[in-house]
Amino acid sequence: MFGKWFSISAMVAATALAACGGGGGSAGGPGGGLYGGPPPTTPPASNVPIQQSVAGKPAFVNPANHRTLYFLDVDTSTGGKCTGGCLSVWLPIVPSSGAHAQNGFTIVTRSDGTGMQWDFTNHPLYEYSGDSGPRQSNGDGIPFAGGHWHVSRPTG
Repeated sequence: MFGKWFSISAMVAATALAACGGGGGSAGGPGGGLYGGPPPTTPPASNVPIQQSVAGKPAFVNPANHRTLYFLDVDTSTGGKCTGGCLSVWLPIVPSSGAHAQNGFTIVTRSDGTGMQWDFTNHPLYEYSGDSGPRQSNGDGIPFAGGHWHVSRPTG
């Protein structure tokens, strides 16, 4: 009786240990993540805007939430028109720590002195609070300060 109980207990323990093994490699290493799951992904080094399709055409979006980025055609990196209350509707895209200029995007100091912001072709970039999800373009064409808001798109 003792031998039968001991054999069953040993098989259960061996099965439990094998299930925790993950199939080789160290936990978190190239062979798999902790407990055999997928390996952890490295977060992006910066939040430089990325290109995706918005309203059927290439456009720039925030890589963190895939929300469409906009610019105001009368706004420049040295003479920003969107200040004060405008900033509660049009949200500046602030570079993450360690971000650097690349692929035509630059980092500028906002003309109102409130911080840094991503810029493309001399136009600071914003998200529109009226977009409720990724890749929407509800802010395109809205008039403001003698100009209009536009989806930010690659040149060409």
